[in-house]
Amino acid sequence: MMQRGQVQPISMVLVAAIILLLAGSAYFWGKPLLDKRTTVTDVSTAKSFMIELDRQIVEVSRSGGTKTINVPRISGSSIDVNETGNEILFRFLAPEAMMEMDGSSTSVPVDTYDVSPEGSYGSSPRIILLEGEPQENNLYLMTLRLKYRTLQTDTAPLRGYRIVLLDGGYINPGQASSRVIANFLRRETDPAGCCSGMGERTDTVINVSIS
Repeated sequence: MMQRGQVQPISMVLVAAIILLLAGSAYFWGKPLLDKRTTVTDVSTAKSFMIELDRQIVEVSRSGGTKTINVPRISGSSIDVNETGNEILFRFLAPEAMMEMDGSSTSVPVDTYDVSPEGSYGSSPRIILLEGEPQENNLYLMTLRLKYRTLQTDTAPLRGYRIVLLDGGYINPGQASSRVIANFLRRETDPAGCCSGMGERTDTVINVSIS
């Protein structure tokens, strides 16, 4: 009777050990797949957001007024306006890489077919790039850049056109970003701002604030 009583606890221990082993194996093999799926979803969401943000900014530059765009809820995300680069940066952390990385940042065009700093009049005024950079703790910093460039004519009279982003700052500092507000401010003309000083450039100034 003593031997039979000892077999049952030993069997339960063996079953528990097997279950833990199987659970550990499932986690080991399944976690990379879950991380990859999370990264793919977050990157796709961020891309769609930046494309829509550009569409609304271009609409404001043409028709005036104000547009509000909701910022997607992605873990560890932030959004900023870089006046020096005339661009909007949307950053977030991802557990997996979306591209080959060798320790330095890598850029991939997003819905962009010409990354020249200047474009021909009639082409897209913006460039969207996705960058990925390895970080500590096996994470990757993903950065989406929405940058505006000068479009210029190639026939006389030479003229240039550009959307200029003005950093309106954070309306509610210290709180998570939930909206981007783009509003038309003014148009300015530089008589020698285009085509190596041979033509004028018209800047459409858009104030971009974050709340």
